[in-house]
Amino acid sequence: MARKRGLGPVWYRAAMRGLATLAFLVALPAFAQGPPAAASVTEPGRTLLRPLDIVLAGRSAEATERTLLVVVDPAAALATAGFADAFANALQQNRATLARTRLGLGIVGQKACVVVPPTTDHPKVLDALRAGLRTPAGEFQNVYADLRAAAAAFAGSDGDRVLLLVTLENGDVEDDVEQTAALLHRARVRVEVLTSEATLADSYWAARPYQDRPRGTNLTGSDGAVIDLPWGWLFQIGSANESTPAGFATWGLTRLAAATGGRVFLHSTASQVQHQCNTPFARCLFCSGDHLPPDDHWNNALVDQLGPLACSRADTFQALGDDPYFRLTVEAWRSAAEAGLLHSQPAVRVTGTSATPDRARPGRDLDLTESASFERQARRAEEAAGKAQQLGDQLEAQIAKVPAGAGSPRQQAAARYTRVLLQLTRVNLLYFAAWCRETAPGLFDKDTPLPVVPEVPTVERADRPVGIGYTNLSLCHGVRPFFAVELPGGTRLHPELQKLDAQFTAYLARYGKSQFGFALRRNSIAQFWPTFPGVAGKLPRVRPKTANDQAPPITPRRPPREGGASTGGTGPTTGGGR
Repeated sequence: MARKRGLGPVWYRAAMRGLATLAFLVALPAFAQGPPAAASVTEPGRTLLRPLDIVLAGRSAEATERTLLVVVDPAAALATAGFADAFANALQQNRATLARTRLGLGIVGQKACVVVPPTTDHPKVLDALRAGLRTPAGEFQNVYADLRAAAAAFAGSDGDRVLLLVTLENGDVEDDVEQTAALLHRARVRVEVLTSEATLADSYWAARPYQDRPRGTNLTGSDGAVIDLPWGWLFQIGSANESTPAGFATWGLTRLAAATGGRVFLHSTASQVQHQCNTPFARCLFCSGDHLPPDDHWNNALVDQLGPLACSRADTFQALGDDPYFRLTVEAWRSAAEAGLLHSQPAVRVTGTSATPDRARPGRDLDLTESASFERQARRAEEAAGKAQQLGDQLEAQIAKVPAGAGSPRQQAAARYTRVLLQLTRVNLLYFAAWCRETAPGLFDKDTPLPVVPEVPTVERADRPVGIGYTNLSLCHGVRPFFAVELPGGTRLHPELQKLDAQFTAYLARYGKSQFGFALRRNSIAQFWPTFPGVAGKLPRVRPKTANDQAPPITPRRPPREGGASTGGTGPTTGGGR
């Protein structure tokens, strides 16, 4: 008995240490066992009623003291979606649960944000909401600053503290996301977000550095903390990144939810889930543009697996620095930009085993379309095509050497995407060189018969060309249909098309039912024609503002932009850069 009594305290202390350790591990935030992913906080569904019903009902089945502040960004899209009516329905359906809930309202753009402090007079909140949506705003708004101001409304509140942010357009206007997250976390406020979907590694604002924005903010809009997919490829009008839905919200909003234990709900309208392979940047040669590709419905598990991280930018850079696929992508991206194959540089520098922010610089412009010196441009295009092949083969070999299980699925998809785009750029360059040699001279020879579509000129042959224009033919149906199209280059181009088809098909077999497969289909085969004075001339260069220019307004108007469109359970709706 003495020995048993002696062992008792030892066993008890060991058990208590084990329980304490377990409790400590359970209390740790998600990034203790790996950086949190956006998929862990993003809810399925695309309606207004479901998120309102979930948030208003609360997380506890029992009636408890609760303060719920609804902060609404009064953009036109929200009023059009019928948010006020949906909110009224949700109040009615959850009236029993809301009996002990103090409900408040904040309007983004209003002084101090909060227009109705938390109260049990719920009809007052509904009336104020309807009034706030009668005059929708079309300006950029800094929702993060308003959230920091709104945090004061929770002072002295007992029980659960919840802030529901409803913004369909302004998650891309950032000032200090981490400061906002830290303040709300300290105030014990859980942030739930209802918003629109971001676009994949969105490059829209990176490509428009002189766009006016609210003072003290940056325009971002990507689904991740870093743009991790090369954009601005040669002979592509627009970037697939700018119109490919990501399956997740903008990084800043996802970060707020992840840092405070909240969730993200995405919203779309019926018009945003109709597929079109004809876009403002490309046309389809093979259908009317409204077909449904075989991978139009996304695989939810694959979309989640390829989602971005939801941790801070500092933690994201640390994770990316350790990722072999990301390192390969950045290396190929930078080399391709220096060779003039795309007009963006990665905004990340990888050194040793770390990644750090880098000043974004434009790539080298090849100027292949700035003159009608067809033979000279053909030679330069062939040189660039050789560089594309070299970089593509090098990247393919390096990807094959990465050990199984190393790196994240998202970065592996990005690296393989880059490989396919290098081959597509090579095809377009060889096509361009063949057009310059075989087709362009004949357009000005009186004895040469008219070429077949799509090469028929739209101007008189006697005119003197001053440059070369191009448009895009969609790859929504893949590469194989182009085998039947009579393209310049003939027998030399065909093997390269076959190689592209093999890579394209293999990529879609692996990533077709995801945001990355959607992005690949948004790229194009180029089509060329000569340009003439006053016809499709050179676009004016946008220059930075000088000190003599008038200061921009504090809330400049938001320009229109194209969003992504498709269907799927977690899948695509519209660009979050709106």
